[in-house]
Amino acid sequence: MKQLLLGCWFLSLPLLATEWPEIQFPDSATVEVVAEEMVYQGTPMATWVMRDKSNQMMTAAFFKRQWQGKSERFDEQMFGQDYIINSLQPPFLLTARIRKDFDGVLAYIGISKDPGSPVHSKLEFPMPSGSTVLSDVSSKDLFKSGRTLVFNSNRTLADTFHYYQRHFQRQGWSEVGTYLDSEIGTLMLTQGSNTLDISINRKNGLVYVVANQVMEGI
Repeated sequence: MKQLLLGCWFLSLPLLATEWPEIQFPDSATVEVVAEEMVYQGTPMATWVMRDKSNQMMTAAFFKRQWQGKSERFDEQMFGQDYIINSLQPPFLLTARIRKDFDGVLAYIGISKDPGSPVHSKLEFPMPSGSTVLSDVSSKDLFKSGRTLVFNSNRTLADTFHYYQRHFQRQGWSEVGTYLDSEIGTLMLTQGSNTLDISINRKNGLVYVVANQVMEGI
């Protein structure tokens, strides 16, 4: 798998083309390019995975300082275990999804142009009946393909957790880590070099699922 790992001193990374703005990362961070080209609901997008020894709120504050003053619209909120920041800097939308990760943080950073053009993508990820797709991000390069799917369901959290646990066990996936309580469920799965991370949480009477999948090859 082709990876770009960068240790940076407030490193500025150019994006897909010169007309895109730059994103800065903390000096202590390592950054991996997820895909050089991707489609976010029909919109071009670039995305990175960032790991740092900092904590969740300090990392959120770093991106807030960098983005808020430039934003036409700016919001930040906790969503399950993730701290999510959205910054609309027309015609660009910048996002950061930050979560605790052992002794530091794991963050997904993305940028897209002309957000809001809906395109219905083909759904291949298994979902319980009655689910509603909220977001579907797919990416592909020469070495890997990725997908992040967000949807809600009227099933219970425990039912949803066991639905995916049973399904992927039958498909030959191995569990790396699991967690389930009354409010949150997580499944971390591998199959060879392929990875799947499913986060489930309950809010306003519905169950919300975020599934991140990275597959080797094209």
